Amino acid sequence: MNKENKKILRVAIGQINQTVGDFAGNIVKIKTAIDSAIEKSVDIIAFPELAVCGYPAEDLLFKEHFIKENIKGLKKIVEHTRGITAIVGFVDMDKKGEIYNAAGVLSDRHFYGAYYKMMLPNYSVFDEKRYFNAGEKNSIFILGDFVNGVGVGKKKHATKECVIFANDFLRQESNGEELLSRAEFGVVICEDLWVDNGPYMAQAAGGADIIFNISASPYHAGKSKERVDLARDRARETNAVIVYANLIGGQDELVFDGASFIVDPRGEIIAGGKHFEEDLVIADINLDKFKKAPVVQKKQNTLKRIYIFPALKQEKINLVKKKFIENSNIQQGNVNSLTKKMGNIEEIYRALVLGTKDYVIKNGFKKIILGLSGGIDSALTAVIACEALGKENVIGVTMPSPYSSSETFNDAKKIAQNLEIMFYEVPIETAMNAYKEILAPVFKDGARGIVEENLQARIRGNILMAFSNNYGWLVLTTGNKSETAVGYSTLYGDTAGGFAVIKDVPKTVVYELSNFINKQTNRELIPKTIIKRAPSAELRPNQKDTDSLPEYNILDQILKLYIEEDKSIIDIQKTGAGKTVIKNIINLVDKSEYKRRQSPPGIRITPKSFGKDRRLPITIMNNIPYIPVKINNEQYLIKTSKKLPKIKWLPRLQ
Repeated sequence: MNKENKKILRVAIGQINQTVGDFAGNIVKIKTAIDSAIEKSVDIIAFPELAVCGYPAEDLLFKEHFIKENIKGLKKIVEHTRGITAIVGFVDMDKKGEIYNAAGVLSDRHFYGAYYKMMLPNYSVFDEKRYFNAGEKNSIFILGDFVNGVGVGKKKHATKECVIFANDFLRQESNGEELLSRAEFGVVICEDLWVDNGPYMAQAAGGADIIFNISASPYHAGKSKERVDLARDRARETNAVIVYANLIGGQDELVFDGASFIVDPRGEIIAGGKHFEEDLVIADINLDKFKKAPVVQKKQNTLKRIYIFPALKQEKINLVKKKFIENSNIQQGNVNSLTKKMGNIEEIYRALVLGTKDYVIKNGFKKIILGLSGGIDSALTAVIACEALGKENVIGVTMPSPYSSSETFNDAKKIAQNLEIMFYEVPIETAMNAYKEILAPVFKDGARGIVEENLQARIRGNILMAFSNNYGWLVLTTGNKSETAVGYSTLYGDTAGGFAVIKDVPKTVVYELSNFINKQTNRELIPKTIIKRAPSAELRPNQKDTDSLPEYNILDQILKLYIEEDKSIIDIQKTGAGKTVIKNIINLVDKSEYKRRQSPPGIRITPKSFGKDRRLPITIMNNIPYIPVKINNEQYLIKTSKKLPKIKWLPRLQ
């Protein structure tokens, strides 16, 4: 062994797509990645957070049999680690029955220990304090290196067949050559890296050359850059290599984008994983290249030092060394996958595709059906569905009413033709007349106005659900975040379905995505007439969305500030929006919570989506008016308990 490669460590990240509760499937993926890593002479492979059971498992974690199955799964993985060290996320349980979010360190069919996550997030989509206890003990793992000869040292583990050492000493080969036979690494889990002066600092101060962060970090637009920026800062701060192993795949409303990476102590990316795809990221890390400067931690923590002594037969060592030579020029992952900037719109599109694909397939569906109105929302949803599932698994239905224009009808057919999907036409006028006849004796003026408008949406919802019941197809709804926010939808009508693909996509982003798709396909996959037409529900003559709402560029700005940033009316007014418009929009948002609670799940692509991110009561006193006051000659609106007669609040509409 040459002195120059004494401390070269081949590291891998198994970026896999798990399914919560699919222990058999998850274990197969982990074993397959381990096999591939062994073939490429990898020393250590890291898998994402809770890789064995899937993330997030939510209240399944309260079920003892779920925990035990996950531990059984880990034991099966331990038996598969001949000739390699693996870091695997799982749920551990102590003798008292308390559970921990854990990272097991396995090597050569032995379980060497587990690190318990210390920093448990309890915000946004995370509820980890509901389930887990926080870890209290920190560790450093010390891994040996392959050498030709028999080692001696304070650990009496070496035998005639053992050629791997792990301790604090410099070793001597039979020819007298001095060599360093160890590498030290720490393991932390997701949030542990995000908290300043977290457990990673103690590991660095204790001498860790590498810090593995196994994560299940959900996607929102721009999140990948946030992770890389954080890891770069932590690498420089600790003077250590940061290996960030992230999950990939869709789980209910969450999408995990993968994009795992390895950062050196200078903050430079040396390997990067694919976005929104499974991947095996491999890199050779020359630990001698970076002189380890001492790291001082403000708060000193006791570290347990765990020595790893894999024992391999000589013929196995020879095979591994041969493969190492064969793979000595291994490609360092796909660095460009991270260094090449992916635009937010492309990221969002790929997240929507992956989230749709995994929700449909993981829940046992093969085909989806959706209503095609000739509008931009349904057109975009159809494109995403085809990309996710294949055109042969997407069915479109147009359901024209007397208020549907020939333009939208033709555009619905056009998008179906462009996508080459199965297409049905089911007019609803007969059903509308039947409802009117039924209701005429009990409605004084008949089914008019909002009653007639919502009947149309509910008839369409019933037709789609009839298809679903008859063929077993999943119904996709097509409402966007802007409409969902202000309740611009019909309960049990256009909200009826199993999955809401674009429920977290603002209307302005719907337009950006549609233009992006046409640019990428180099054709009008989504007809320009759809993109340019003024949005309309077409539930009454000459109806436009702007009859009830401001222009979407104004609406989305108000919604972002109020929903995602929790800004007050005072702050929102600084954008130049009128106070009456702002108050009416906020009133609509607050009064529509009951609708959102009854709507299907959908893909999260913003930092704060409706659901776990934003939990508000349905029953709330939200009609407290505001009075104008002057502060430093600037006019603001301040809440008051005194009612002002001039302010009118819109009632709830279903």
